[in-house]
Formats: sequence, C-alpha cells, structure tokens
Amino acid sequence: MPTVAITLGRLGLVPFCAAPVLMYLDPHHRALYGEWLSSYALAILCFLVGIWWGLALIRRGAWALVASYLIVVLAFVGQLLLPGYGFFLLCALLFPATVLVERRASLFKPQPAYYARLRLQLTMVATLALLIAAGLS
Repeated sequence: MPTVAITLGRLGLVPFCAAPVLMYLDPHHRALYGEWLSSYALAILCFLVGIWWGLALIRRGAWALVASYLIVVLAFVGQLLLPGYGFFLLCALLFPATVLVERRASLFKPQPAYYARLRLQLTMVATLALLIAAGLS
C-alpha cells in the first residue's frame, strides 16, 4: 500500500510542476496553463479534504465535516472571483493549512507515518509550484 500511495502522490505532482514550467517557456499560452493549474489545484484540494469526510463519519468528528466544507467553498469562490495569481496564493495557503490540521487533530492520528511524511513532501512541492505560478501570472 505505501508504494502505491507514494507513486500516485508523486505522479500527482506532475501537473503542479509542469504548469509553471510551461507558463515560463510558452508565455503566449500562459493563461491557458494557469487555468489548467487552477482547475487541478481545486480538484486536488477537494480530494484531500474530501478524505476528511470518511474519517469524520467513522470517528464522529463533525468539526472536520464543517472544516472540509468551508475549505472547499473558500477555494471554489476563490477560483471564481480571484485573478489567477490570487487563487494560486490562496491555494498556497490552503494546502499547508490542511497539513497543519491533519498534524494537530486527533482525528488524523491513525495516519501511517509514511503518509504523514508524504503529505508534507507533496504539499511543499505543490505550494512552491503554486507560488512560482503566482509570480508568473
């Protein structure tokens, strides 16, 4: 199981890393790559906090349902209303915030140690890519 999660997690970084590179190398299509990254970041953020629902329902953590909902709504409204760089900056805050919640809340204590490390590593790379994309937007 760890091998599958690690492999899929790292593959999930490809769009995060490719988009800023393409934005830099092909400025003529920068907006297109920005929209691509924006949609991907929203999808991954929804995926990550969607996992909270399964844990919250099993372990009776209503606060996690509310927190997940608020994060998704904030990200969705941010994508609709903020310019590209603004949404990238918002996501560059929300991704690390999800890791902080997972590190501090007892609901997530049963996470395997490899997954907690993986989440931190993936979040650091995705956040850096979002910050670079914000600078290129």
